[in-house]
This record gives sequence, C-alpha cells and structure tokens, in this order.
Amino acid sequence: MKLRVLLLAFTLLVCFKSYATHIVGGEFELKHIVNYNYRLTLNLYFDDINGLPGALDQTITVNFFEKGTNRLIMTQQMFMRSRTPVNYTNIDCTVGNLKTSKIVYSETILLDPNTFNSPQGYYVTWERCCRNRTINNIVRPEDAAQTFYMEFPPVVKNGAPFQNSSPVLFPPLSDYACVNELFYYEFNGTDPDGDSIVYDMVTPLNGYTTPAMPVYTITPRPAPYPTITWLPGYSAGVQVQGNPPINIDKNTGQLIMRPSSKGLYVFGVRAQEFRNGQKIGEVRRDFQVLVLDCPKNQTPVVVAKEQGKKDFYKKGDVLRIDPNGNRCIDVFFSDPDRSEFVSLRARPVNFSRQDFTLQGVTSGMINQGTSTDSLKATLCFAECFDTEGKVYQLDLIVKDDGCSLPRQDTVRLNFIIEPIPNTPPTVDLSTTQRVFNVKNGDVLSFDALGFDADNDNVTISAKGQNFDFGSQGITFQTKTEQGQVSSPFQWNIDCNALKQDSYKIDFIVSTVVCDKTVTRTETIEVRPDNTNNAPTISTDKQTRVFDLVVGEEFEAKIFGNDVDMHSLALLAAGNGFNLNDLGMSFTSTGGAGTAEGTFKWTATCRSPQSNTLRVTFNLKEAACNPSPDQTLVFEFRVSAPNNAPTLTTDQPVRTFELELNEPFEANFFGNDVDLNKLSLVAAGEGFSLEDIGMTFTSQGGDGTANGKLVWIANCIGAEKGPLRIKVNLNEQTCSPAPDQQITMEFRVKVPVLADYVPANIFTPNGDGLNDYFEIPALPQDFCTAQFANIKIFNRWGKEVFLSKDNRFKWDGKDVNDGVYFYVIDYGTTTYKGSVTLVR
Repeated sequence: MKLRVLLLAFTLLVCFKSYATHIVGGEFELKHIVNYNYRLTLNLYFDDINGLPGALDQTITVNFFEKGTNRLIMTQQMFMRSRTPVNYTNIDCTVGNLKTSKIVYSETILLDPNTFNSPQGYYVTWERCCRNRTINNIVRPEDAAQTFYMEFPPVVKNGAPFQNSSPVLFPPLSDYACVNELFYYEFNGTDPDGDSIVYDMVTPLNGYTTPAMPVYTITPRPAPYPTITWLPGYSAGVQVQGNPPINIDKNTGQLIMRPSSKGLYVFGVRAQEFRNGQKIGEVRRDFQVLVLDCPKNQTPVVVAKEQGKKDFYKKGDVLRIDPNGNRCIDVFFSDPDRSEFVSLRARPVNFSRQDFTLQGVTSGMINQGTSTDSLKATLCFAECFDTEGKVYQLDLIVKDDGCSLPRQDTVRLNFIIEPIPNTPPTVDLSTTQRVFNVKNGDVLSFDALGFDADNDNVTISAKGQNFDFGSQGITFQTKTEQGQVSSPFQWNIDCNALKQDSYKIDFIVSTVVCDKTVTRTETIEVRPDNTNNAPTISTDKQTRVFDLVVGEEFEAKIFGNDVDMHSLALLAAGNGFNLNDLGMSFTSTGGAGTAEGTFKWTATCRSPQSNTLRVTFNLKEAACNPSPDQTLVFEFRVSAPNNAPTLTTDQPVRTFELELNEPFEANFFGNDVDLNKLSLVAAGEGFSLEDIGMTFTSQGGDGTANGKLVWIANCIGAEKGPLRIKVNLNEQTCSPAPDQQITMEFRVKVPVLADYVPANIFTPNGDGLNDYFEIPALPQDFCTAQFANIKIFNRWGKEVFLSKDNRFKWDGKDVNDGVYFYVIDYGTTTYKGSVTLVR
C-alpha cells in the first residue's frame, strides 16, 4: 500500500503545474443567537497549492438584497477569523498537489425587524475572482469568478418573530477520486431548527467580478447572477462525466460518482431548507474534485452463516432466531489484495437498538504470505432482543484502506428474533366484592395481592381514576417482592369522601422482562351514600307580619327540626340593620335534630327612612352535604301618633321689593307639640343662596327649630329677576308629617340714570344759593354701568369742565354767562343735557 501511495504522489508532481488564482469553493452560514441578533459566517476554501497568498482577503464586504425587489438593503464588513486545513479521509492517501484550507469570515449582525420583514425573504452575496486555471470542465476558468449566495426568510412573519438558522453543511472533501472507481462522500448537513433539507446539483454562479476587478469597486449588483460556462459534454446534470456522473442524494446529501477521466472539476450543490412544507431558504456550496489514475484496488468480501449450519447466508433469506437456542452468527471476511488491512463493522438498517455484539477479530492484515487469508468474527444478539414479529435488517460491512477511498462489501442480514416466553402476572383482592356502598364513618379495608408464575419480581400498586389518594386520606403502600406480593388497603370514609357519587380505584400488578413492563389491573368501585333530608324551621306565631305601636312588647319562639338528626343551629339578623342597635334580642340553643330560639323586642322607632323592619331567622345544618339554610322572615310595621309641626316667620308678608343695597332680615320659628326632632333648611328656586350673597343659619332640636335669613339687595339679585326662597321645616319621627314650608319672593329695584335730572340753571354769584351746578344724589354705579366722568362744553363745543367724581361741583369760573351742554358717561350709557349760567 505504501508503494502505491508513493507512485501516486510522483505522478501528481509530474502532471500538474502551479498556477495563480485560489478559489476552491465555499458557502454562507447564518446562526440565530438571541432576539434579532445573528452570527453570519462565510466559509471560503482556499487552494494552498495553486493559490496566490496575495489573493487571500483579510476583510470582505457582503451585500444584503430583498428578494421581491432585488433592492440593496445593507452591506456588512467581515473579518477573517481562522484558517484550518481540510483533512483527508485516509491520511495515508495524501498527495502533494491536493491541499485545501478553510478560511472563516464571521461577524455578529442585527437584522432589524423594521427592515427585514418582507414575506419574500432576502439573500446575501459576496463575489470574488478567480477560480483555478487548471479546472477542466468550464470555459476559461482563470477568468471565472464565484458568487457566494445564501437565501434566508424575514425575521418577522404575520407580526410575530420568526427565528431561523441556516443549514450547516458538513466539511467538504479533501480527497481525490480515481478514474473508473466508485467515489462517495457525505456532503450533507444538519439544521439547528430541525427543518428538512433537500439537496440537488446546480450550476455554480459566476457573478460580475473579473480578473480586472476581482472584488467590487462599484455598487454591488443584485441577482440574477451569470453562471459559469460549461465545456461541451458538461452541464448541470453532468458536472463530472462518468458512470454514473457526479450526483447527490436529495434526502441524505451523499455525493457519489464513478468518473471516466482524470482532471480537476468544479461542481455546485444546493441545500434547500423547508419548514412545514414551505421553502424558507437555501445555501449554495461550490467546490472542486480532483480525479486521478490510481493503482487498482480490489474489493474485499464478507460472508456469514448461522452457527451450527453448513450453508452461508444468501441474499434475501430471513433468519429465524430461537430465543432459547444459539443466538450467534459467524462472519468471515477477506480481501484479494496482498498485505491489505481490512475492518468489519455492523450497522442497523431499519432499527436503532444496539442489543448485539461483534466479537472475535474485527480488523487486521490479510494475505501476508501466510495461511491467514480471511478473518472471522461472531455476531451475537442479546437475550432480550425481540423484533416483535418484524423483519429487522443489519448490514455487515467490510472495508479496506485503499486510496483514495476505501472499497467495501456488504452483506445485509434479514432476521426475526422471537421473544423469551413469559407468563403475565395476576392480581387479586382479599375480598370478593368489587363494588362497595359506603356512608360516613365506614372503614374500607382489604389486602391487594400480586403473583407471577415465572417467579419474577412482581410489584403491586394502586391509583385512583381521576383523583389522588392523598386527597382522601387513603393508605396504601406500593410493594415489590419476588414471585408474590401483598399490601393492605384502608380508607376511612368521611365527609370529604361523600362529595363525589362514585370512585374507581385500579390495583395494578407489574413485572419487568427484558426492559418491558407487563401489567394486569383489577378495578373496584366505591359508591358513597350522601342522601340528606332538608331540616324544617317554624314559629309559634300564626302570621309573619306584625303591626306594632312604639313601646309595644313582642316575643316569638323559633323551632328547628331534622329527621336525619344532624346538628342544627338557629341565627337571626336584621335586613340592613343590627338587632342590638334597635334593642332586639335573639337567644337560641341547638343540638342533634333540634334547635330552639326566642326573639324579644320592645317596639321603638329609630329609623327615619322607613317604619317597616324585617328580621330573618336562619336554620343551619351541620352535615357532610348540608342542605341550603332554611329561612323564616318576620316583618314589623311600627307606628306612632303624630301632630304636624308649625312653621312661622316674623315677616308679615311674603313678597318684598328692595332698593339696591337695602338690607333684609327674616326670622323663622318651628314648633312641635310632640317634641319630635326638628330641623330648618332654606334653598333658592333655581339658584344657590351663596351665589347671590344670602345667608341662612338655623339651629334644630326636640320640639323647636330657629332660622335666620340675611341679605343685602345687590345687583346679582337684580339681574336674576324675581327670586323665590323656600324654607322647609323637617320632622324626624316614625311617621313624619309632610315638611312645613314658607316661600318668600324678592325683587331688587335698581336706579335709572334718567331719574337724576339736575337743575337747568345756576347762579354762581356768592349769595350761597344755587352757586354750583351739581347732582348730589348721582350714584357711582347702576349695577351694569360704572360712572366714568362728566364733561361740560360751551356752545362752540369747547370743553370747559371735566370731573371723574360723581360728587362733582362746577362753579362756572372763567366762563361767561350763557347756555352750556354736559355729557355724563357711565361706560355703557351716557346722559346729555344743558344748563344756563346766570350771575
């Protein structure tokens, strides 16, 4: 084998030259972290043999586009985080001209839900030129670029967060393939969200970068992107020629081909992501595979036969393995090549259990010039292996260590293993009853028994159907013994048990054979008797409505009876009042089946709202399922003789006309011969006394009440027109008379400017008579008018006198005799006149 590897390495060194350029392939990954934060990763696979170190970017800038509009959403700079080698499947097959590194760029990004919410989703891209010049299946590979491309869904759907991580593809191959040899590789991946992945072959994307512009120096361009151009004989379905050509299993992601010619070939794989049957994203990976002429490697061989039999197992046979017989199969494997290392393994096909062992020699060197031309191992099934009547399949796989990938041979065993015989356990009770009728105070007690004929460990347990033992105070202990077991059951029936009409309890016996639990169940029913007759309440009175006069004494007996002899109690309560507040009393005694009480009251009147009182008597029953309280209601109507009180005033009339600012006072007197409590209140008709400056004070008492109304007539009262005031005398007693009332009406007389006409002549000659022009009684205001000034003019309109005082005096100084004109200004109105000056 070592000689073969050395020859292969020499051949590679002779056949291939080193050229510039560097891209082998790669793909994006997107991982959800928390909320709307994600980790974006670009895996770039770099050709360590042919790639120029200067073509390795330390930072890259990726571009996000909206799928529905191809609109550029944002750009993101990413830094190189690591560089690691991509390993061979078999290190002994290493060749000098095939060496690949994985370059990882990554960055934590925020996908803003206000931006990334389009239902069509988004895609992220990065473009780079160029691919390897030595690629054999595309046109001008040295000018071909790659567009790294990934689609992902919005982070918000239907108003709710939509979290998703992209599929993570397995590391790509660093192996080479051999001409006319079957080549296979696990190219699949996993999905962190459990979404399903569908794989297919796609033509790699070229994009818009070129050798002249290996990275973007202009605004990035959106999809659709140009693809690479296949050479004749190659296409998306035949990316590497052969029988079969390169293809991928859509479900498993296994890459397989048998190439027909050597060379370096680029190919593209797409992993589409589905959730609930709907596509939500995709990841594309471009890569390349090297095909070489390899030394011939023959396939190893594996055969098997059941121990104790002569014939080897044939394809399609079904082995039936007796659980009590030999449960082992001999496996022989060999390889036609000399000095070959081979190994054997067993892989379940349609089951996941590992109840089998592969013993003996499972790996080693074969055909080393000795008699050892085959190896032997033994496949044995565990005692408890049971295929449950189904045909199980198990592959016995032998493989060598040939290059570039091991060859292998498989024999698929079809087998059925019958279960170990087992007698189910039985369960029984120490009583023949299965239905129990119980009442309060009963005790339910018996033993539960379990038995196993195979003398296995047997467990007895019990549980209630839809109720818990702890809620009912049931005592029962789960026990386990070999062969047979018993445990006592006890239930003290109390009021809590009588809340339900029926209980079902399962007694379960179980055994465990080959990790399988076998159970048998016995069920009982417990039926509590919760029958109850309602008690009765009665009284020694023939009626329930009583008319009483204040001071009258009242007494009544109340009785309770119960045929079930449950404990009874009598209570009494006033409807809306406390018995003690009105001097009522109720005493009672209770017991098994009977109760008696006495109600006493001397009628009084303490409620001014109503003279009707109701007292309710309640009979309570102490039982597991008590009847509703039985009630009895007494109604009392209390009356008392009453004379209406009188209301008088010291004012002889009820209608008053007042001058502006004239004071007014009225006194009111209330009297009651029954000496009931009196009170006086006053209210304006359609207005508040306070709003117009009126005050009313009063003092009440037993049999008398006094009040006083005080007011100074004002403009507010004048504006409101006639004012009516009602004074009410209220009486507090059991049967009060209607309120006594006095109504007073007020009108306020306001001065009129026209009423103040001055003299039309004055003689300022110093004789002490009519020496001034004046209006002595002229008011300062007329409620709605305020005195502003008086002006006097001569007959030519010249102002000769001005005063802002309503008590003005003009002596006619410095003017001639004659007629003068005056204007009195009150803001809202004016008054004009004339006066003659004569000396």
